[in-house]
Amino acid sequence: MKGFDAPPFLLHYDEMPALDGANLRHVRAQARELFLPLFLSATDRTTLLNLKRRLLSSFNPSYGAGQIRVTEQDGSSRWIEVYYASGAEGDEGKSQAGVYWCKYGLVLRAFDPFFYAGSSQVVEFTPGALSLKKFFSEPFLGLHLNSSANINGTSEVTITGDVDTWPVWHVQGPGNNLTFKRSVSTGPDLTFSLGISLGPTDAVVIDTRPGRKSVRHKTTGESFWSRLGPNPQLWPIAPGRNQVTITMSDVGAETSVVMLYQPRYISA
Repeated sequence: MKGFDAPPFLLHYDEMPALDGANLRHVRAQARELFLPLFLSATDRTTLLNLKRRLLSSFNPSYGAGQIRVTEQDGSSRWIEVYYASGAEGDEGKSQAGVYWCKYGLVLRAFDPFFYAGSSQVVEFTPGALSLKKFFSEPFLGLHLNSSANINGTSEVTITGDVDTWPVWHVQGPGNNLTFKRSVSTGPDLTFSLGISLGPTDAVVIDTRPGRKSVRHKTTGESFWSRLGPNPQLWPIAPGRNQVTITMSDVGAETSVVMLYQPRYISA
């Protein structure tokens, strides 16, 4: 296997006239390529053909991405989304295929170059005690519950992972006029607001993930995108400590804001 460690990085820089070296402007992780060797075998020719045809059909990138999941001996796992690119064209050479077996060297392309944790992380912001009963039923399969934080106050939230990731926010009413702010030491605060009024039975899901960004009522699916404030910054969260402030007026005992995210890693 190849390509399961660090992705390639593109460095943007400016060379300065009459000065040594250059000034780095921006770093960007590029789409990565993974190489996965496969060996197929069967007890008879018909079984091999059926296995091979079913496998090759599932690789068709026209029908969307697949996942490669890497699981270690301790049970921890990370996955990456990939598309088949090449390597399964077939080779009937003596060292590549036989009557009951064949080899492939698959080339897979990951346009999101990072691996994701096998389980999601959850942080709940409430006016009081931690409950998490509004959105998720017991048991919390695939979720790791972190300590609670406060609405209408700044909380320090510690994020695992190697790189920024985009959360999905679940907001349970009652409450009005939400504002989400992340304070960073390297630049201005990142903020977005949502001008809506939620009743005790209303809930909104704010998905900040690139390519999936949306603001919808949890039950009816109604879009509230137009209710976002001017120049909304649906910010990512950085690994390590983050200062997060959530303000919301007219909250009640049932009010909560749940931040759900999947840590992203440079390698498997």
